[in-house]
Parts: sequence; C-alpha cells; structure tokens
Amino acid sequence: MSRPHEYENLIRLNCFTEQPRTPGALEAYLRNARAYLAAGRQLDADEAPMPVFSIAYEGFFQVVQAVLEFHEVRIRDAGRNMAIQRVCADLGMSNAEFAFVVNAHMRRNGTSYTSPFPPISAGQATSLLSILEKYLGQAHRLTGASWAEE
Repeated sequence: MSRPHEYENLIRLNCFTEQPRTPGALEAYLRNARAYLAAGRQLDADEAPMPVFSIAYEGFFQVVQAVLEFHEVRIRDAGRNMAIQRVCADLGMSNAEFAFVVNAHMRRNGTSYTSPFPPISAGQATSLLSILEKYLGQAHRLTGASWAEE
C-alpha cells in the first residue's frame, strides 16, 4: 500500500507499526464515530457539557482510528497524541482546530490518568462536537468509505 511518507517515518521511529487492514474495521470505526455524533447531538451542551465533550472526543478518536486503519498502521510507542496529531494533519485541520483537538486530548488524558475532569464549557463541548462532524465527513472523503446512515 502507498501511504504518505510521514507514516513511513513514524513506522521507522517505532511510533506506529504496519498492520494490514482488518476487513470491516474502517467502516466500523466510521460507523462508531457517527453513533457518537448522533448521541452528542441528543444532549444539551448547556446542561451537560462534560458528557457532550467526552462523547465528541471519543467519536473523534474513532475517526483517528479509521484513518490509521486506512493507512494500514496501528499506534505503537507514540500513543494517542501522535496519532491524533498525524490524522489532524491528514484531514487538513486548521491551526486553531488542531490546537483545540490537541488540548481536548490533553484534558481527556489528564482526567483519565491524574485528576478529576476540569470544568468544560458548553462552548467547548459544542466546538468539539462540530469538529467531530466536520472531520468525520473529511475522513469519509479521504478513505473513500461510504456514508451509510443507520
């Protein structure tokens, strides 16, 4: 498979490992991302900003996994942060969106491993949900996967 040279470099550095596509996995990641998006849309970010933010983050990471699957790589030593950064670049994210997503990952990581979840505003939750929606569409275009609504 031909993949961007950045992936080849990350494989050489042991950040990623080569892994042939698992049949159906790409579509499953994108389907999961659509399900997270639908769930996030059903909640009111003004009343439940943390759950909306968390749902949007998990949905966006499904997009990341789909792009990695498309390029036939898996996360190795670099972890989620490198994967998120690489995929954000692949999807053509603006600098402001990129910074927002990296910050969202840092907030999520900190709460998973070291501290309680810091306060999340409704605006932050809604912004992450919008980023999920926008880049879910970009991931579909990049990978050529169909957009089957369920």
